[in-house]
Amino acid sequence: MSEIIVSIIVCCRNEENYIYQCLDSLLKQRSIPGEFEILVIDGQSEDNTREIIFGLMKGNPGIIFFENKAKYKPQAINIGFKKSRGRYLAICDAHTVYSDDYISILIELIKEHQESVCVGGPIISIGINKFGKATAIAMSSKIGVGNPKHRFPDYEGYAEMACFPLFKREILEKVGFYDEKFIINHDDEYCFRIRKAGGKIYLSPIAKSFYYVRNTIAGLFYQYYTYGFWQIAFLKKHKEPISLRQLAPITFFSAVISLAFSGLLINSMLLSIILPVIYLSLLISFAIPVMFRKGVIIGSLFPLSVFILHLSYALGFFNGIFYFNLIKRNYI
Repeated sequence: MSEIIVSIIVCCRNEENYIYQCLDSLLKQRSIPGEFEILVIDGQSEDNTREIIFGLMKGNPGIIFFENKAKYKPQAINIGFKKSRGRYLAICDAHTVYSDDYISILIELIKEHQESVCVGGPIISIGINKFGKATAIAMSSKIGVGNPKHRFPDYEGYAEMACFPLFKREILEKVGFYDEKFIINHDDEYCFRIRKAGGKIYLSPIAKSFYYVRNTIAGLFYQYYTYGFWQIAFLKKHKEPISLRQLAPITFFSAVISLAFSGLLINSMLLSIILPVIYLSLLISFAIPVMFRKGVIIGSLFPLSVFILHLSYALGFFNGIFYFNLIKRNYI
């Protein structure tokens, strides 16, 4: 048999709206220098995800299906790691579509950058409806997410993480497996351990992937609430944040509340509203160019998307402080 050059690990649960496009894009990968396998690890989906996967498997023996009884993604990734045969390991999100040269480009990148144990491409965020399109812009904007290099489509260079990465197989010996306690933020935590162990992560915009953002307010709120919530677990384990930007939302809203109460105590309306006014002004200033590029509706929804990103993350962070320090003190 030909050598399996790369094992592509796809973790999914209830992804009936995206799994076909994802797997179809991976089946169409070209110019890979050797055979590849696609390991699909499903977390007991309750919609039509499995039926779609099994339908694709009938004509594509390169797709191998595994059950993830734990349902969560870090457990699924570890199943993929253990079952894989490839020299390289690629983790591909089911919520994403990949260019037909995505994997081959990543292999070339990791050969060119021998100092890197992980490579990827910055995310190209796309939305389906108007709110989703506004959110896609917000998630690639400095006012929306700060300075994470993997969120900016044109970035090339070293970064703190790669969302849909390709690893050298020896990473398993150097860093080990994903920490299964991290139901959320597991990618951040794993890449942090890589960098702490002296490994480097390289991104290039020529490796293109298209990530479908949440298209509802509730979906976006929940996503970023969990990011903030699980950041406390990360801080408990590693005693330091990945980046200071992750402390910005809770710091800002804490300051807003503190100044609002202080203003009430000393009867100063200006003190109470100064930070919200500055914040709103910044949102509007960033929204105006969006209106000119994408239209009035998307431009008007842009500040709402940014506000949800910030507020939900801060609320999750705040709740996580109590949960991981009082209710689940020994979880991490």
